[in-house]
Amino acid sequence: MSIRKKIFSGFVMIATILLLSSLIAIYEFISMRREVSRVIYENITSINISNMLMEITDEYNFTLFKSMDEPEGAVIPDVNKDTRFTDFFEEASMRYTNMQEKNMADSVRYAYTAYIHLMKNAPYVWQGTSYERREWYFERMYPVYMKLRNYIEQLTVLSQTSLKRNFENLNDSFYRSLMPSVVAVSVGILLIMLFNYFINCYFISPVLKISAGIADYKKFGRKYSVSIGNNDELSTLNNNIRELIDLYSKLKSARQKEDNKEKGV
Repeated sequence: MSIRKKIFSGFVMIATILLLSSLIAIYEFISMRREVSRVIYENITSINISNMLMEITDEYNFTLFKSMDEPEGAVIPDVNKDTRFTDFFEEASMRYTNMQEKNMADSVRYAYTAYIHLMKNAPYVWQGTSYERREWYFERMYPVYMKLRNYIEQLTVLSQTSLKRNFENLNDSFYRSLMPSVVAVSVGILLIMLFNYFINCYFISPVLKISAGIADYKKFGRKYSVSIGNNDELSTLNNNIRELIDLYSKLKSARQKEDNKEKGV
């Protein structure tokens, strides 16, 4: 292989490795960022919806609690017409990202069903006395309300924990996506060192040998005996130099003989 091809091949190899590793790093980072960003968005949406569920639950309870001492005909939440809780909950159910959240969501659903079942009895209870209302509220309604509220709080905590974990995964994916680039740079440095070695071995060192051989011939008249094992342009150049020096030596020797003959004559 010629020197030009050797040098060109070396640069092409280094450039190819760096290019491929960079493309892999970019693809890895974009893929991980899209996936984790999607999951983080789902977590944030789930947390916001859980807060809305809590507000709706507290609104129902506060309205009911406030009307306990009011006269007959007090305003009671109409859970049959108000579908905010179920609408938000169905939207959140499609966004939970792990099994713990899904299991806790089932607990919220069951607790809400029990809560609404009792809420439907409130209009009948509110026809009674204030004492009967309070007794029903604190003995039956309030424990179910607190149970539902507790499940919603746990669901929010799970979504927040999942958000934190996914955010950490996003950071890890960033560093993981950098690894191909780090490996590529390391390999590139190694290849450059090897390339430098080969240039010194196959180009610079032979040139220095040829230069030293010519200098020894000129200064000390030593025979030019430089040997280069490479089958390339430098080897051809070395052989041509050897032939020229040998030819020059023969011509010089022949001229000296002629001069000696003339002096003898």
